[in-house]
Amino acid sequence: MPLLKTPSTPKALWITLIFFSLVIMSLINLKSVHSVENLTRSTVSFIITPCFILFANRYNLWFRRYLRWVVHYSQRLLQSTAVFFLGTLVSFELSHTMPKLIGYPLHMMILLLSAVIYWSPLLLHCTFRKPLSFMHKFAYFSLTTILFFAYHEGTYYFYGSRPISGYLYTGLFVMLITLWLIVVHWYESEKDTDRMTVEGYVHPLPKEKTTK
Repeated sequence: MPLLKTPSTPKALWITLIFFSLVIMSLINLKSVHSVENLTRSTVSFIITPCFILFANRYNLWFRRYLRWVVHYSQRLLQSTAVFFLGTLVSFELSHTMPKLIGYPLHMMILLLSAVIYWSPLLLHCTFRKPLSFMHKFAYFSLTTILFFAYHEGTYYFYGSRPISGYLYTGLFVMLITLWLIVVHWYESEKDTDRMTVEGYVHPLPKEKTTK
């Protein structure tokens, strides 16, 4: 069962959740330094990108050749983690070391690609690839969240300020929601265990069954 896709979950609940996230994200970013830039980054990373992946899941766009690279990275968690972290680092440095007319567009392009790679192991679902287990998703999510927080704290000590604090707080807010969704879907996938398939592994079989 892919993340954010549960038949028993009302569609209105997801619409309400997205709307609530947008409101919180706007309030966080508009109160931070460089509010417009941070709001743009947050919208691209935490709204547009996951919605694009969910849209591609719904309409089976992963069969298209030009999107196969996303499927490739969705199955390689260490590579996805490295690309996500390095992409975030490079994109941020470009936005501060190059002229704004050049650096900011490059920053947004690299950030968009990094966000696609980040979300693909968590959200991507296609029929020709085996879905990742919830254990792998949880491990990947934990590692990337730690790197995300550590990187932004590192920039604070290096620059002596928090120029992207709105982006950091928005990311942590969205990651908290993502953690809740992973746990909920993990629980739902485990609660209806088919005991007929585990009989004999957890409990010994009755003697009359073993003699047959």
